Amino acid sequence: MSQNTMDRRHFLRALGTAGAAAAISTAGTGIAFGDEAASNARALGDADVNFSQEVDVLIAGAGISGMMAALDPATAGLKTLIVEQNGFFGGDAIYSAACMMCNTAKLTEEERPEKYSTIEQLRERFAPYYENDEAGLDKLMQLQEWGGKWMDKLHYEWGYNFQPKMEGPYQQAFFPEGGICTLPGAFTLMDEKITEAGAEYLFDTTLKTLIADENGAVVGARFTDNKTGAPVDIAAKAVILATGGYASNQEWMTKYAPSTADLGCIVSGRTGEGIKAGIAAGGTLFGMAEPGNLNPRHEAGHMLGMHYPILAILPNGKRFYCETAVHDAASGSLNNGFHSWWSIWDNTAQNGPDQEVIKHAGENVKVANSLEELAEGMGMHIETVQAAFDNYNAICDAGEDPDFGRTLFLQKLEAPYYYLQNVPVRYKSVGGLNVSSRYEVLDADGNPIPGLYACGCTAGTTDIVPAAGSGMIVGQTVAEDLA
Repeated sequence: MSQNTMDRRHFLRALGTAGAAAAISTAGTGIAFGDEAASNARALGDADVNFSQEVDVLIAGAGISGMMAALDPATAGLKTLIVEQNGFFGGDAIYSAACMMCNTAKLTEEERPEKYSTIEQLRERFAPYYENDEAGLDKLMQLQEWGGKWMDKLHYEWGYNFQPKMEGPYQQAFFPEGGICTLPGAFTLMDEKITEAGAEYLFDTTLKTLIADENGAVVGARFTDNKTGAPVDIAAKAVILATGGYASNQEWMTKYAPSTADLGCIVSGRTGEGIKAGIAAGGTLFGMAEPGNLNPRHEAGHMLGMHYPILAILPNGKRFYCETAVHDAASGSLNNGFHSWWSIWDNTAQNGPDQEVIKHAGENVKVANSLEELAEGMGMHIETVQAAFDNYNAICDAGEDPDFGRTLFLQKLEAPYYYLQNVPVRYKSVGGLNVSSRYEVLDADGNPIPGLYACGCTAGTTDIVPAAGSGMIVGQTVAEDLA
């Protein structure tokens, strides 16, 4: 990974982000993602295709991008079906802390005016980080614009409310009314709206491969019924791949993101099936030589640092990052040679409004009534823990953090102490299918594959960016193409 890419990644954190049988095309298998994708295409090509139903728009994946992709087509009266491998909607974002940031949103302009930026201002600010990559800059700006449109739709059109701004390092951030880790409420609202528009779901059904005609145009997809193992062939005028990335595919992580391949993964089922299917249909890859997004396994261990006093220490008792810079926790532990750390807080956070993020950690959150009890619970010497607290208390007394520049929530912790052991894990991958600005999947010559689209983490990007925005873009595209 280039230093330029790393720099812009850190910069991004400041923003906040036909019923008849069809033949299977094997065109493009020479550029397939290894022999696996090609063999999948051939195996299906040798099999009979029996369409069980026909729709206008077929969406593989009921995450945030797939659900938003359904809105415009369904509203336009197109028969829209979302097929999901799990028994519920949500995708990767269901694991999110629900921190929403987009500088271009009208909501930001009205309630966080000091953080609002026009697209022109953002482009100028980002340009140095995208030197010689005008296409990447264009895609980022497009997603920033549409990420703002999504937030505005949630709030102004659908009545979704956010909690008042709290003091913290991410003043441009919006959190649901229920606080950190309460994003499922937004999914319930999205489900209500797209269902009202006429979209339907098919759950517990996993994408296997795409179905194309003799000219290579995608005309449907084959799925597997998770309960029976039977194939499910569905015909469609347009297929949108929104199955997520490949963060839980160990082989792919080893190949494309080896720096994080030895870590666990907080999401499951993100094995790149949508990417495989797109490649077998003639698509190409973009942005795969990038690391994935790292998170702590338990959001409480770092997200509480945005609004409350917490102390984070390594197993050797040393602080290792600015606790308010929450996204530095996982990488900070690794950079210091450790695969775990402890986060410690007191009743200020424990009794604060952000209860759901603590509930998510469940029994992993422990309580200690003294430093001695805390040290014993963490398996550390009392002298080590006492030294860590002495150092932290001195920083609080001085109101100045010489090590990491922390300025917020420099408040001493008082017993009882709540503590949580955390480990760095993979959350999202970066890279995927090469797509146009309309989110059409592109072939080796840069031409759109007829009938095939991708969004969210299935579509290749070089940074973690708003997935909902890409879903809205592709939904509008498909509605226009099928009008």
